[in-house]
Amino acid sequence: MKKFLFIYNASAEQGEDTMEAWMAWFGSLGEHLVDVGNPIQGGTLVMGKSVTELAAMNDLVGGYSLINAENIEEAVGLAKNCPNSAGIRIFETMPM
Repeated sequence: MKKFLFIYNASAEQGEDTMEAWMAWFGSLGEHLVDVGNPIQGGTLVMGKSVTELAAMNDLVGGYSLINAENIEEAVGLAKNCPNSAGIRIFETMPM
């Protein structure tokens, strides 16, 4: 089983209905869900000696999760029912 990082694009959607939809989707992932992750806000970009504060939604990252899947096709299939209308970026992690 491979691990995939789901990066949720930031979305202005908020509210109880959205949270219920997210929780239902996470529940539907079953054994594929390794780490539900967390929403994120703002951040700091460090490039050598340069440090830049990032505003919330600056790079459109709203949160993340870690998923088990056999391959990218399965990971994409799992992502298709996500309630985030802003989309998901999927990256296969490299074993170390």
